[in-house]
Amino acid sequence: MSIRLFLTCLGMTLLMACASNQRLANQPLSDSAKKLSVPERFETYGHNDDVTIILTFSGGGTRAAAFAYGVMKGLKDTPVQLNSQHQVDLLTLVDIISSVSGGSFTAAYYGLFGDQLFSDFEADFLKTTLQSRLARRLLINPINWFRFMSGGFSRSDLTTQYYQKHIFKGKTFADMRPDAPWIMINATDVATGAGFTFSDDHFRWLCSELASFPVGKAVTASSAVPVLFSPVMLQNHAGCQPFVYQDQMVYDDVRYKHHALKIRHFRNKQQHPYLHLVDGGVADNLGVRALLNQIYVQDDDFWQALKAYRLTSTKKVLFVVVNAAATLNPALSLSAKTPSAAQTLNAATTIQSQNYNADTLDLLELSVPKWTEQVKQGRCAEFLVEGCDEFAFYVTELNFSHIGEPGSSELAAIETALQLPHDEVDQLIAAGQQLVRESAVIQQFIVDVQ
Repeated sequence: MSIRLFLTCLGMTLLMACASNQRLANQPLSDSAKKLSVPERFETYGHNDDVTIILTFSGGGTRAAAFAYGVMKGLKDTPVQLNSQHQVDLLTLVDIISSVSGGSFTAAYYGLFGDQLFSDFEADFLKTTLQSRLARRLLINPINWFRFMSGGFSRSDLTTQYYQKHIFKGKTFADMRPDAPWIMINATDVATGAGFTFSDDHFRWLCSELASFPVGKAVTASSAVPVLFSPVMLQNHAGCQPFVYQDQMVYDDVRYKHHALKIRHFRNKQQHPYLHLVDGGVADNLGVRALLNQIYVQDDDFWQALKAYRLTSTKKVLFVVVNAAATLNPALSLSAKTPSAAQTLNAATTIQSQNYNADTLDLLELSVPKWTEQVKQGRCAEFLVEGCDEFAFYVTELNFSHIGEPGSSELAAIETALQLPHDEVDQLIAAGQQLVRESAVIQQFIVDVQ
């Protein structure tokens, strides 16, 4: 066989294999599909009835992943004496982590491997030459050239293969630790503009099975920066019981109507047979709105949301927004040279996320007083016992501006990339730990739960 014929046959084989793999991206529901019930997990595996901690991790490449990791180290290193009875660390009290883009690497790794995060994550991801390795696979490996020619294999497929093998060790969502927090990895559907969470509920809209889905592919979707990475495709399967959504609910706020309309898109299998997912930061760069949506579908009633997740005894909720937002580069205005494509893209996404982040944080802050009253009134109406109205929210954002100058500017100027110098990674980790120690809100929470 000639070399040319051999390469042609090899290419054809790869094209067929890749097209097949692409069609099997997410499996349809089956009667034997494993359910990953969040409420049952909270009831069964060591959830503390009185206290709930919610974390959200922003986007920002390895900068965001390292900063989120530093916050988790800070929580791990912070002891708390619950009700003067037993001592735990704050990280064990975390029930939910919602993440986008770079933050999803940290969240997913912790969901799968627990405390191995603190021994292996730096070597597996934070301090690797990931960006260089992906570039070599893309540009140098001739096998991948055939794959890309097929049209059934993309840059994101290549990235998924690396993430799945080298970072997430071949794990699927069925491998998430049963005692882990609920890990909400978020992406954005480019056809509807809807945020999409890799959760049982969202997969049910697609008549699909989450348990068998590769965690590495979910993280690829969550961090697939448009243009740099291709969208990750999911199939919107038909043939299952339609997802029951409160179509007749009357909403007073346009936010809820808008969200309900987006959800209904996925029920129309003929009009929307596929989802094409990109970076979760396009819809929400803080990971906060995915959590707000969980409350909106409960009629924007936090008491109903606590009941849905069997957290009715919760007395104190700590909500920590971990925001690794970048800043604009003022040095660009000092030169007549046209900014590079990378600089322009970074500026455009930074401007968009800064404006939207402020709106999201305002929305969260404004909702807290209403949610607090809902829990007090709802719980006392259903469980008229002493202390039924004992409930408090603690909300804080941890971002680089809280470090103080010159450190805050140095951290915010670190580029959004998949590969950073080790000293910058160490700076980001230390910043996360420092902000946990110095947060007045977190320290007040510790005092109040003891």
